[in-house]
Order: sequence, then C-alpha cells, then structure tokens
Amino acid sequence: MKNKLNVIVFVLSIVLASCTGIKKDNITEKIKNYQPKYSKNWKEIDTYIQKNWDSELTKSSDYEHIYINSFKYAPFMFYWDSYFINQGLLIHGLDEIAKWNTLNILSVVEKFGYMGNAAITPWGMNRSQPPYLSAMVRDYFEYSQDTSFLKKAYPILVKEYKFWTDTSSKAIENHCTPIKGLYRFSAHPSRGELLELFKELSSRFNFDTTITDDEKVKKSFNYAVEAATGMDFTPRFEGRCPDFAALELNCLIYNYQSNFDWMTKILKIKTDTNWLQIAENTKELIYKYHWNEQKGMFMDYDFVNKRHSKVATVVTFQPLWAKIATKSQAQRIVDNLPLFECEAGIKTTEPLADTTYYQWGQKSVWSPMQHIIGIGLDNYGFKEIAKRVASKYLDVVAQNYIEPTPISFTFKDGSMKTRKKEKTYEKYTYEGKINDGEYMAAEMMGWTAAAYAWSFNYVNSTK
Repeated sequence: MKNKLNVIVFVLSIVLASCTGIKKDNITEKIKNYQPKYSKNWKEIDTYIQKNWDSELTKSSDYEHIYINSFKYAPFMFYWDSYFINQGLLIHGLDEIAKWNTLNILSVVEKFGYMGNAAITPWGMNRSQPPYLSAMVRDYFEYSQDTSFLKKAYPILVKEYKFWTDTSSKAIENHCTPIKGLYRFSAHPSRGELLELFKELSSRFNFDTTITDDEKVKKSFNYAVEAATGMDFTPRFEGRCPDFAALELNCLIYNYQSNFDWMTKILKIKTDTNWLQIAENTKELIYKYHWNEQKGMFMDYDFVNKRHSKVATVVTFQPLWAKIATKSQAQRIVDNLPLFECEAGIKTTEPLADTTYYQWGQKSVWSPMQHIIGIGLDNYGFKEIAKRVASKYLDVVAQNYIEPTPISFTFKDGSMKTRKKEKTYEKYTYEGKINDGEYMAAEMMGWTAAAYAWSFNYVNSTK
C-alpha cells in the first residue's frame, strides 16, 4: 500500500510540474513574441519630444549655462538624470545643450569636489548619485570630437574620481569597504537633516515614531545613503545600504578608470598612473565579489555578512553597459531576463514574497533601467532582445501619452488633479500604468523622453 501511494505521489508531482512548466513556457513565449500595440504612434511622440526639449530649458545663477531639467516643478540639475537626458539630446542633434549640461556638472565638481544629487540645493548636496559624468564627457566628445572640451574635463573628472575613492581621513564621504578597490555609496547629511528625513520616511514606510532621536538618525542615515544610489527606495539593500559594495557604483568606477586610460592616450597626457591596470584590477574584483555563479547574475555584495544581496535586480545588466561581463556571463544574465521581464517592460527586481511597496521594486518599470539594459544587450550582440525591450518601453510611454492611466490622482494638499493627454510621465508600473507609488508621478521630459528617443532610434536603426 505504501509503495502504491509513493507511485501516485510521484506521478502527481510529475503532472503538476509539467503543468507549471507549460504555464511558465506560455508566459515566456508570450513575452518573447511581443507584438507592439502602439507603433503607429511612436513617431508622433518622438517628434513631440524633439520639439519640446527647449520647453525644459532652465537658467540658474548656480550655473554658467542653461540646462535641461527633469520636470518643471523641480527645476534642479539632477546628477544621473543628466546622463540619460544627454543621450536623448545627442540623438536629436541638440549637442550644444548636451555640452551645456555637462559643463554645468563639471563646474559643480570643480567647485565642490563632487556633483550633488540635485545641485546646488542644501538637501541635494548632502549626497551624490551614481557617477555618470565620465560617460557624459565621452559621449559628447565622440559626437563632437572637441579636444579642447576633453582637455578641460579630464582633471575635473580625476577630482571627482578622488571623491569616490578617497581613503584618507579628509574624505568628504567614506566610500571605503573592507575590500580594497571596491566601494559603497555614502552621504553626509547633518543630524537635523536626518531627523527631517525620518519624518518623511515614517509616513512612507510607517516607521515607529516613538524611537529615540539617535535611533532615528541611524535609521535615516541608511536611507540617505540608499537615496544616493538614485533608487529611493528599494529592497535590494535590506535597509542597510552602507553595508553593501554596490554593483553599479563599482561598474561606474571601472568606467572612469577605463575612460581615463582612453583620455590620456587621446590627449597624449603623460602620467605615472596605469589606468588600464587599475581598471583591470577593478574588473577582477567585480568578478570575484559581485558575480553569483549559482544564480548566474551580478549582485550587490554585503561585506558585513560576506554574502550577496538577497534580492536580484536589473542592476545585473550594468556590467553589460560597462562592457565588463564576459560573453558567458552576459548569456547567463540574458537567460535570467524572465525574472524581470513583463508585458510592460523590465521590472526593477525579481518577484518577492515581501509585500512592502518599494518605488524601485518588483512593480516598477523605470525609464533609466530600460535604457541601460538596452545598451547592455546591444553591447553583447543581443540586438533582437534589445529591440523587444525598447519596443515595450515605447509602448508603455505611448499608451499613457494617448490615455494616461490613472487619469486622476490626489495631490499632496489633498486636492484631486486630472492628468493631461499627450504628455510623458516620470515613472510607470509593470501593468503599463503611470506609477503613483510612494509619491505621485509628475509630467516629465527628463530621462523618460531620453529613453524614449534612444529606444525609438534603436528600433528604427538596428537591423
């Protein structure tokens, strides 16, 4: 009787596994065979973006040049937004504005030693954001071949690089980890700023407000550092961002090192620093500490607990963007794409049991991530997949350009607002809607328009 039951259980397990497999395969095939729904509208929206960049031009006494801000209600220069914005501007032939954006950020670095999250605002200067300035400089030079611009930028970029890698007691922020050559995000807010941040965090995450001020400051600091990653907020750091060597940061550090090698050769600068060797050393550290062989992905490294993050994220594609991954690593990452891909694009994290809502979590489809993934896939020859990712992004923007969903939302003051048609918005969801999680999504050109311009250009120019 026992043997008979075992056979029945075994047979049932095979049947159930087969059914699960069929269901998964059907979903995967539907995603892979994605058919664009709004392609007839794509050109209209690209034209709208191209004609409306100048509506976002902003002048500030903080900068020598006018610049493109991300959205009207917050006319600041955001750091990592500017990299994506510049790519859109260059695609649309607006290279002079891209140059102004870059020169403005270079001027902030020259003055302060780093570029703030949002310069030059008090809250925006107590931390930085993912450092894309080196990539911005290279992008503009490769478009313009302006050697004088490159010569001006080089020493300023070296100055910013020191901000991220400074191990001295005089460092503005402590980005060091116990692993020499790998770095973490940090921040330098005052105690008062951290207590103010706690008030915002407690309303967003329902934190216990009865804890002591010292406990509030400690908790807020972890989240201030997380905000410096640009992903405010995300489950990937488990609320302990300072304990992690962040994958994208170390990829960007490598990008600076490899670009310095390229710049010194272009400019014929003599230096005792072997940038190529330093870049190779960083690459090896990324292989050793960020690559998870079991999962087939690059991940953040928790150096306190000596393990990888518990959460897989689309940041695993950053080494493809930086051309760090080996071909076999790139293939394994692409094999894992179904963890993140949905009908509306690429979600920020894998599916999680944690039901806490995170703005940069399993329900979000963010423009810069679609952009980075597209570039990374193209770098390694996965052009058809890159076109599929780009097409999904074009569709989610187009869908909400034609008919924004939800059409109404509650503003901060409690009043109801109605969204306008024929606009692009800051953030979207895995369901293809405008993402109002944690705070309401605003009308936005910024990286939304830039990723759209890149995607439209890619789909129409790639064979």
